[in-house]
Amino acid sequence: MSGNEKMDEDCLFLNIWSPRADDKKRPVMVWIPGGAYITGAGSLDMYNGRLLAKNGDVVVVSINYRLGALGYLDFTELADEGEIFENNLGLRDQVASLKWVKENIEAFGGDPDNVTIFGESAGGNAVTTLLTVPSARGLFKQAIAESPAPTSVYGKGFARQFSERFLEILGIGKGEIHRLKTLPVQEIVAASHRLLRENSQAMPGSLSFGPVVDGDFLPDYPLESIRSGKAKGISLLIGTNRDEATLFDQMEPPLIPTNTAMIHKMFENTDPEAEERITNAYTNYPEKEAVLGIGRDATFHIPSVWYAEAYSRFEKTWMYRFDYKTAAMRISKLGATHGMEIPFAFQTFDSAFGKRIVSYGSRSAALKVSHRMQGHWVNFAKYGNPNPRKVKFGRNMMKPTTTQ
Repeated sequence: MSGNEKMDEDCLFLNIWSPRADDKKRPVMVWIPGGAYITGAGSLDMYNGRLLAKNGDVVVVSINYRLGALGYLDFTELADEGEIFENNLGLRDQVASLKWVKENIEAFGGDPDNVTIFGESAGGNAVTTLLTVPSARGLFKQAIAESPAPTSVYGKGFARQFSERFLEILGIGKGEIHRLKTLPVQEIVAASHRLLRENSQAMPGSLSFGPVVDGDFLPDYPLESIRSGKAKGISLLIGTNRDEATLFDQMEPPLIPTNTAMIHKMFENTDPEAEERITNAYTNYPEKEAVLGIGRDATFHIPSVWYAEAYSRFEKTWMYRFDYKTAAMRISKLGATHGMEIPFAFQTFDSAFGKRIVSYGSRSAALKVSHRMQGHWVNFAKYGNPNPRKVKFGRNMMKPTTTQ
């Protein structure tokens, strides 16, 4: 699969890379792709797991799940009498994939009792959410959340705003929700992207699509669940990148706050009294670097720290920050931006994005960073610890997060 397929509900495929289909029972690493819950696929060339599987002697799996309105809008409270609309379909797809892995991966040389889930951005949010989904318990042993937005999970009231606006975009009135099941998929996809663009300006920092707390499949907000000790028995590695927001500054719509107007709107929607205090804490605000720093921290870094602090009270937890930037990324002023760590984790410098990263002769240095990163990720999958066994924590080693 190339990753360029048209979006459709018939998307529940997965890809497997294994050193050998034998009885060795290797650790399994299941990749959950990101893309703001509206784009992306496990088949993208950047996610090719061949070298990660080969270098680490692990089995790598990448999955797909339903996106946009097909996977993450909640119509349960808007459904006509007699109509059934389940929620959290994308999240349910992820659990279904993990169940498939549990039941079948041994035939590919994998250990069904040693599965690590890992994902980036929306995939990272999926990881921090799956840790608290009851039906996912027992399906994985370790979890790696790369640049997640752990607080991007909504209650039914907040989520309903997106569902109602989506129906308005499609011209579907009350009592007509059954029409959704008759619309062409591409019409639903187009309406999903329009909703995303509108929301980027109306509610900066919030996603139009994401997991919804329903009290059943997803009983509570993930951060609240882990604070009360309901997610136990799984080691966690979580982190962000130094320059997360620079990528979004070049996107349209930007999805996260990347200018002063969006920063102001974000605080207006959440905590107006905090705006002056927080913006004053960033040197040289409202200069661009400070604005992007707020967007980065509000969306990714601070929520990840909250999550790690809460989780570390009950389970082994490590945090990382990815700072490395090649010459090409320095020249482009993207730096260690959102998603930058992915080609290093997979060692996919021959992918379209990977080639861009090493386009100014940085391949040799990038490979060294990649080998180091893969070592941490594979160690975590094998032993529940990102650092080499029998090696003391040192300057180049990650240190576990602890709570005082």
